[in-house]
Amino acid sequence: MVKEYESKYEISYTEANQNLELSLIRAVEIIQSIMTDYFVSFGSDNETVKKENNALWVLSKTKVHFNKFPRWSEFILGRSYTTKIKPIRVEMETIFRNEQNEFLFGAKQEICAIDIDTRKIRKVDTISYPKDMEIKNAIDENSYTKLNEIFTEEDFVYEQKIYSTDIDYSRHTNNASYIRFMANVLSCDFLDKNQITDFEIHYLNESTEGQTLKIYKKEREQEIEFLIKEKDNNKEIARAILKYKERNN
Repeated sequence: MVKEYESKYEISYTEANQNLELSLIRAVEIIQSIMTDYFVSFGSDNETVKKENNALWVLSKTKVHFNKFPRWSEFILGRSYTTKIKPIRVEMETIFRNEQNEFLFGAKQEICAIDIDTRKIRKVDTISYPKDMEIKNAIDENSYTKLNEIFTEEDFVYEQKIYSTDIDYSRHTNNASYIRFMANVLSCDFLDKNQITDFEIHYLNESTEGQTLKIYKKEREQEIEFLIKEKDNNKEIARAILKYKERNN
């Protein structure tokens, strides 16, 4: 089975930041969008697996490398494909290039299926997923980062309540919302002076409407590590690391 999905996007004004570049949060949302369309193309989208298998796909890890941020009104071409299939997870990549075929940014992702009732991980072969899916060679063959930084209350930044606008079809907080909570600590001055080169996030546990999260950050030279915890029970929800370089302008 040859399964690769391509889609063309135009960067809209609402997807651009104060420098008219595609913002981090919008980049991740576009990655999620083309990944969803990719799964729709072979009948394994969440609406289908929910109805047929009482399960849902969820992201466990996302790693994005930025070579260049596209700007407002630019067209970009996205391409998604599978790089590995394990008993309880699928690994894939999504690559974006401009009209001159220049690499802009790409994402390496790891997803798994969970049971709707128990919220426990399901084996891939128990849900509607092609048995003959074609595997392509990965561009990013590096391992995910080990995010094990120790955070204290001195690293606490702010609290964020989860509202209905943060909830997605899986009835938990949308992955992009966590990235928005982290990106909120980046000032316009920071983004004017620096360019994000890499962002990696590990989704550890679910959170739902009404819960309050605590966002922590720890800054090092040219990188910031984040932690999101649930306020009441101290459960870790997500960890992430952002790397950046000084702009040349």
